[in-house]
Amino acid sequence: MRGKGVRRAAALALACAVMVGAGGLLAPSAQAAGTTTRQQSTATPVGTEVGSVSVTRPDGTVAQIGDFQGSSYTSLYLWSRTQLVPGGPYGDWQQVSSVGLNFQNPVLSAAADADGGLEVFTDLYETGSLVRIHQATPNGAWSTPAAFGPGSAGIPRFFGYPVLFQKTDGTLAFFEVYQIGTVPELYVNEQGSNGTWGGFTDLGAGPEPESVGVPTSVTEASNGTLTAVAHLWDASSGYYAEISELAPGGPWGAWQSCATDGCVNG
Repeated sequence: MRGKGVRRAAALALACAVMVGAGGLLAPSAQAAGTTTRQQSTATPVGTEVGSVSVTRPDGTVAQIGDFQGSSYTSLYLWSRTQLVPGGPYGDWQQVSSVGLNFQNPVLSAAADADGGLEVFTDLYETGSLVRIHQATPNGAWSTPAAFGPGSAGIPRFFGYPVLFQKTDGTLAFFEVYQIGTVPELYVNEQGSNGTWGGFTDLGAGPEPESVGVPTSVTEASNGTLTAVAHLWDASSGYYAEISELAPGGPWGAWQSCATDGCVNG
């Protein structure tokens, strides 16, 4: 059942064949420093596509972001291209970064900020860290990859890839399972009204002995509060739990157990 006044939207996270990450504490509209020039521009990326994501921006144009593998199996790099006009042809592919991605676990999650700049979360080859790469302005230069997470927390990838949810005001909420101690727990980070990322909030492991994975759905109520529904990772298919904000931007309430269709706000 769905509660009244709840806007359901598909999570914007898109997992490629494997994993993703991100870093940095300012959204493109709020950070212009620390950017790098594009490495290459070409009509066809070098190598074979491993996975890709399509993101619709506020102006109606679609951006494609993809992982492409070069001449060796370890040479996996990120490329992007954007439509010149809504529904029209695409511009050339641009190499986002010369830093190699994790070819063993190539994951990709992406979304557009309220101003149209792109946010990409992926996993690096050398460090295995979840990182954020973003545009300082729409169609602008890309930042250098920067770690994105609560401190030096590890990422237990089998709990799911990063989930991005766009609110009605255009700001983003980021959900991912991190592990600091012995138990994996779900964390959330929400952009402020000016597009800056806030701190990470630990939502815990859920209401049952089995920890929750990343959200299977995120909804926004008419008052701006979010509700996340997640499957219990090591439970049978019918076991879900939900957690809701008590006010827009937090704090969050307690976890509630629910069956497949029993989540009030999911």
